[in-house]
Amino acid sequence: MAIEDIFRALEEQADAEVAEILRVAQLQADAIGQEASDEADRITESRVGAAAEAAGSRAGKSVNAAKLKARRNLAAAREEAVSKVFDVARERLASMQGSSDYETVFAALLKEAAGVEGEFEILVAPADVALGEKAAKSLGLTAAVVASPEVANGVVVSFEGGRIVRKNTFDSRLGKVRGLAQAHVAQVLTS
Repeated sequence: MAIEDIFRALEEQADAEVAEILRVAQLQADAIGQEASDEADRITESRVGAAAEAAGSRAGKSVNAAKLKARRNLAAAREEAVSKVFDVARERLASMQGSSDYETVFAALLKEAAGVEGEFEILVAPADVALGEKAAKSLGLTAAVVASPEVANGVVVSFEGGRIVRKNTFDSRLGKVRGLAQAHVAQVLTS
């Protein structure tokens, strides 16, 4: 199986999972929005009646408080949905370690991270040292492979004595995608 096929399969799987999560998040947001709207309506009706007798301004304050609460609930639901997605993705990616697919992806991550000239070190998870050495050798790299407890999966390539670091781990890639996913979920939920 070519590396492009693996990456394409991973991207398609991730796209499908993101689509499903967005669908579920939209359903949750709709339910939360309806519940918040119902609550805002109940609060508004009860407060407007009492406030009309006492003061018209109290009703406006209550409505605004209910809307703010609804927005906070929606934001919390959105954050929870995105966190769940990335927790599941992190678990699935971690479960790849030790598989033949992981070896292929690991080699591709290393090749991408080590794509510059000069001396460098390859930092890997302690369990991946042998895999790192094998991948470095197959790529024709002469860098030292060093076990690092800070690296859980993938590779970190350190240039110029650690002044330049290229992280190419599952966590670093998920971190980059998370910001985009949060923005997309927020856009879907507010439109």
